[in-house]
Amino acid sequence: MNMSPRMKSIGFFVLVLAAVATSFALVARNYEADGRVTFSLTNQHGDTVTQKDFGGRHLLVFFGFTNCHGICPTHMSNLTRVMAQLDATGHGRGVTPVFISVDPERDVPARVAAYVERFDHRFVGLTGSRAALEGVAASFKTFLQDAPPREADDYQVSHASTVYVVDPFGRIVDYLSFAEGVEAVAERVRDLV
Repeated sequence: MNMSPRMKSIGFFVLVLAAVATSFALVARNYEADGRVTFSLTNQHGDTVTQKDFGGRHLLVFFGFTNCHGICPTHMSNLTRVMAQLDATGHGRGVTPVFISVDPERDVPARVAAYVERFDHRFVGLTGSRAALEGVAASFKTFLQDAPPREADDYQVSHASTVYVVDPFGRIVDYLSFAEGVEAVAERVRDLV
């Protein structure tokens, strides 16, 4: 059966439209899965929080634990200083500092709340089940060590000392180290927001 030129044109148009839609769906699926962090954790007030709750804001994410006597309070203080420097130039409004506990067995929301309130008032403290935190660690491509026995009072939990900069679309766009100094870190964040 012969098709009219009009039917051939419509058929060709439908074929091209289907190819474009399929390509777009594949690109969108890969884009969503590539480089985006995801989490569903409990904040210091006991509310469930996901990465979508921070839409439109950059995040400065640090993994630590409340009983840490070394790097954690130092990094939290440095992040507080970075936020003050960002505020001085008007860049702090679009940034939220986030503390994610790597010690879910001990760091319940009330304990996380008492910890983060010692630093910048904008800190969001997050915790969750071991399984939820393992998923977060995988999303950030970092590691999560098993916690020591609960009866241990003086203990350490190994974790990365990196501060992750997450853009409003959930992508990690930079990794910060305070080895370069608070002022340099603040400048790098200013360049990103």
